[in-house]
Amino acid sequence: MVAIRDGIRTWWASPAARATVFALLGGLVFHGLLLFGQLNSRDDAFVEHDFRLWAATAALSSVLWIAALGRGVRTVRALPASWRRGRSWWTASISAYAVLVLTAGMMLDRIAQGTSFQVPIRHFPAVVNVFIVSGAVAAAPWVLSIWLAQEKTGRAARETLPDGTADPSAVAGAVSGVLTVWRVIERSALALSLTVSTSVLTTGALRLALIGSGAVEPDGFPPYFVLGYGALIAALLVAVLLPLVLAWRAWAVSLVERTLPPPDSGLLDEELIASRARMEEQLHIDARFVRNPIALLSVLSPFATAVITTLIPSGG
Repeated sequence: MVAIRDGIRTWWASPAARATVFALLGGLVFHGLLLFGQLNSRDDAFVEHDFRLWAATAALSSVLWIAALGRGVRTVRALPASWRRGRSWWTASISAYAVLVLTAGMMLDRIAQGTSFQVPIRHFPAVVNVFIVSGAVAAAPWVLSIWLAQEKTGRAARETLPDGTADPSAVAGAVSGVLTVWRVIERSALALSLTVSTSVLTTGALRLALIGSGAVEPDGFPPYFVLGYGALIAALLVAVLLPLVLAWRAWAVSLVERTLPPPDSGLLDEELIASRARMEEQLHIDARFVRNPIALLSVLSPFATAVITTLIPSGG
């Protein structure tokens, strides 16, 4: 059994093996959706032509969500042992995440008010619900890792660190903690932006398919629905990420101040200025943080995706 398990792990470590598996999964989802559409069709022309656009987009999104979920679970498991929390924390956090998802769903329903589109496939809302749940599950480990990092940052900020460099081991531990939180911010931002952007893209592809086939009039599925969806998701990303970013930056700035404090006179010499600049660069807290491409990508990608899909001509 050990040899078989090691063999599977070695095989899975190959990029070609992973690409093959994900390609097969994407193909299964695509053809499964086509079969579902054919069995429940109210408009055969739509199912045989324009519906394929949405099915292909949904299959691609599904594969990316599966990859994001697997990477997210591994990321949570790889966090330092000091970050581990008990069952009560996980229960409370998962419950809070479920409430967040339900709240987002209710807000999306509010955005959908005034639209009148119907997909000419029976039971299609059930498929949409499956994809919504799938996207939420894929994003879950990344949101939970953000909350773990935020709790770790809050605890660390309350810990006492001696001023100056009298205790190098304490400083090294604090620097390692700040950088670990930064990596959580970086990776979670990219993973969440990918997950939610593909969700918005799938919604936009459905609009293009329905309007392009003539199954729905443009006024029945207006662009503001996709734009509102993208704006809502972007706002949720800000709500999830911003508290951690602010707490992490405050911790990192405080660490620089305590590790390399200014002299009693308050005047910094060139050597101290250079040392502080190097440490700030190491901790990624320079003044240009708000223009960091990762931060902009994570916040703007859902709305940018929505804008792009609404600008694509949809006439059949």
